[in-house]
Formats: sequence, structure tokens, C-alpha cells
Amino acid sequence: MLQRTAAVTAALVITLVSVTGCAAGPGGTASSATAAAAVPQLDPQVASTLDDALRTVRASPGVASATNRIELHQRYTAADGTDVTPPGLDAWDNRDAGPAAPPPMGGVSPDDPTLPPVPTPSARPTPPIGATETHSFSSAFEVTMDPDATPSEASAVPVAMAERIAWTGVTLTLQVPAGPGHVLTTVTYSGTFDQQIPDETALGVASGSATLAATPGVTGLEATIPQTMRIDYGSLTIGVSPADDATLARVHGVVDGTVFAGTTLHGSFGNGAKP
Repeated sequence: MLQRTAAVTAALVITLVSVTGCAAGPGGTASSATAAAAVPQLDPQVASTLDDALRTVRASPGVASATNRIELHQRYTAADGTDVTPPGLDAWDNRDAGPAAPPPMGGVSPDDPTLPPVPTPSARPTPPIGATETHSFSSAFEVTMDPDATPSEASAVPVAMAERIAWTGVTLTLQVPAGPGHVLTTVTYSGTFDQQIPDETALGVASGSATLAATPGVTGLEATIPQTMRIDYGSLTIGVSPADDATLARVHGVVDGTVFAGTTLHGSFGNGAKP
């Protein structure tokens, strides 16, 4: 596998604090928890904005399907700063997402079966009395394009979302399925939706992905765009076969002609050869 990565620190969840036990909009103050603390609810304005973004994406040219998974998070902190959140509280609060929703964040991954599921208690765990309570939310958009979607159509998705959403707690996983002459590509925008995403940046990512997906010898491609929108701070993983010097050189040459050229190269091929 050929991998380009660089470390980046990104807060993927925005903390929304409320005195009523509901996940409100930005701002607010921490509340002192009681045993009867309310189950958090997403602020209606925030929910409406996310729904608007989802409707817009679903109606966009080239989009085959789009879903959004919202999870609410409650945290309780003791006076000394210790996390005293009851185990399983988030799983209980989010238990009604339904089977049609994308898999819960932190749940079993088909790509990583060793990742354990989030345990869901049979009853809501009792929050500790007197602890400071904070609420946050995270939103995961999963969008699949048509196999023949153009880079312009793919790039329009993150741009449209950024025009409607203003929080770092939102991620987008955008897939273009394999089709004639190109392999499957997956691009994840992680926590970037608190800023404008320039058309040329999104188009550069989509065009670069499409070019690499159609490169002979490339068997798969995954890219991550970090919160900073610095492409060179993100990651690029490319499957290559056969793992020989000629294929490696050709893929290197293609990468260097895309928006991913500035990222740092790490990893190795299956035969042990270093990239």
C-alpha cells in the first residue's frame, strides 16, 4: 500500500452546552447534573440546518444516495476534573436511530471486526448528582455518487454542505463506486464544515481522486481532508498492483501532478519494497 500522511490535530466534535439538558446551539453554560437529568435533544435550528444540507445533497446531480447519522453525547465531570460519565450513557441516548441509519460511530466496522460495539444498557444509566454536565453532537454524512459521476459533481457535495453548515462536528464520507476504467474512491472530509470550502479546492480533490482511480495499476484509493483544509496535512492511501518499480514510478508521477503532491509519503508495498 502506498500511503501519504501527515499529523493533524482536529477537534471533530463541537461542544454545545445547555442548562436544560438539551444539546442546544453554540454557547450556554454547564449545568449541575441531577439523577433526573433530561435526555439531550438536538437544537431544532441545528437539526433543521443539517436536514437542509442533506436534502440539498440528495438533490445534487450525480448523487446516488445520501444519509446522515447524528449522535448526541453527554459528559459528566466531577469537581476535580475527573470524567464520571456513566458507561453506556451515549449508547442508550442514541439507541433509537433505527436499522436504516448508518452504523453508530464507534460500532462494529466491516473493515475492522476487532472494533467492539458500543454496549447499550437495558435502562438509562443514572448520571452522578452534582457533576458538571456538557452536551455535544456529531454528524456523519455518507454520500455515494453514481459510478459515472464527474469530478465537478463530486466536488459540489462538500461545497454545498459548507455553505449550509457551520460546525466542526460534521464529517462527510464521499464515495465514487468503481466503474468502467476506474476503481472505487473514498474521500473523507473530517470536521471541515465550519468554513468555506473553495470550489477550486474541492474540485482539485475530486479531480485528483478521479485521475488516480483511472491510473493503471491503482487498485483502490482513500483520501482524508483534515479540518484545516490543508490537503498536505491529510492522508492518501493507494492500493497498487503489481508492486514493482515501474508501477510505483508511474503512480508517483501521477500523484505529483495532482492536489495531493505536497503530502509526505510513508508505507510499503506487499512485497516489502519501500515507496
